[in-house]
Amino acid sequence: MLRDLLRRHPNLACPEETHFYRWGDPMGTDNLRKVLSSNPVLREHRKIDQIQESEFTRMMEQSTSRADLYQRYMQCYIERNKPQARRWFDKTPQNVYGAMLMACSMPDARFVHIVRNPLNVVASLRLGKVIKVGALLGAINYWTEAEHIMRGLKQAFPDRVYEMRYEDLMDDGPGHTRLLMSFLGEAYDPAWFADFVMTPSDHRGAEVLSPEDTQVVLQACEAGMRRHGYLPAAGGAVQA
Repeated sequence: MLRDLLRRHPNLACPEETHFYRWGDPMGTDNLRKVLSSNPVLREHRKIDQIQESEFTRMMEQSTSRADLYQRYMQCYIERNKPQARRWFDKTPQNVYGAMLMACSMPDARFVHIVRNPLNVVASLRLGKVIKVGALLGAINYWTEAEHIMRGLKQAFPDRVYEMRYEDLMDDGPGHTRLLMSFLGEAYDPAWFADFVMTPSDHRGAEVLSPEDTQVVLQACEAGMRRHGYLPAAGGAVQA
């Protein structure tokens, strides 16, 4: 949803998910080349992006780093899909595992971390409409691991990380979009986003989490939930 919202900005371009920083194999290794070139989902993404497989192979051969590969890919994507854009972004959730490498190899990059109540995240993963995670602990750790990584990234680069809550964006889309554009250093015109409809979803009533499951989630995610206002801080009130 946030990707589709930002795509409305005339200066911002975004392809389908790239997964360039998802896997731990170093750039230039056969394993990384193999997984990026042969993954059927990524091949379909490149088809949507109008990037031919022969072109992508050449990009990988010529690139000296993931950041270099990013620049080559995005330049080609922009030329063919949104030539008026001057900046690009990528919405690949699994890239969070390479966030520190991304921050160090692309010193001008900024990061937008959208947080959602873990009860909703875990319920969504258990439902499996996009990603299916049947194990409760695995679904929980999708949230906790990302939250830990982004907390560390924010501590290392406080001026380059912007956090926003899904629930706050739903409550005031224009207001939080304006704040995000300010962080990015981009102009904001409400007309660009006027026809974008944000429909909130809540998976907690889908009966995929038992009361016992809910308690496990709350216990495992307690510290992060307090940091993001989903539970009251010590002696304080809930912010949401």
